Amino acid sequence: MRQSAVSFKTKGLTFEGVMAQPEGEESGLPGVVICHPHPLYGGNMDNNVVLAVSYGLVEQGFATLRFNFRGVGNSEGEHTKGEQESQEVLAALELMKAWPSVDSKWVGLAGYSFGSGVVLGNAALHKKAKAFALISPSLQALENSPLKNGKQPAFIITGDQDKLTQSGQMDSVLDTFSQRPTIHVVAGADHFWGGYEDEMVPEVCRHFSEHLK
Repeated sequence: MRQSAVSFKTKGLTFEGVMAQPEGEESGLPGVVICHPHPLYGGNMDNNVVLAVSYGLVEQGFATLRFNFRGVGNSEGEHTKGEQESQEVLAALELMKAWPSVDSKWVGLAGYSFGSGVVLGNAALHKKAKAFALISPSLQALENSPLKNGKQPAFIITGDQDKLTQSGQMDSVLDTFSQRPTIHVVAGADHFWGGYEDEMVPEVCRHFSEHLK
């Protein structure tokens, strides 16, 4: 795996990230941008789930971009509770599409916890990605998402011990989507996925492999 520190700008702010891809002179790779969990609770691009998904996708022949939201690490700006964070996600998608080894037609978007809320909450993002993976999204974010009207394939993965996601109440919400997301519930996993990364990552990889290759 080859990793490169990158920076990109939007709306006058500079953001830091890491591009990862398989070793060798690859071209035409599918790409996935990964959005990290809540900054006010320690979330950043080096989170256990973000790293596990990034490394797993690279092993399957993807390029990935993980980055720090505004106010995290060396990314400029201040946290806005998800109100403006979609701006850096859009910029990250553009960087991914412009990356020399990536096929710009095959780019997906993944979010974990707060990151999944940012992905779900902004209709502009839904026009820029071919497929979505939502890791531990909140029930409220799903209920209010404009993605309900989208046609892109979406995948949700959560643990049955995750009190935020409330997987037992999710079916009725997913029925309101015009294209119902696929959902996978991992027995024993909670919101933080400690010790369950190896059960989550292959499912996320499978979804993107089906829809971005």
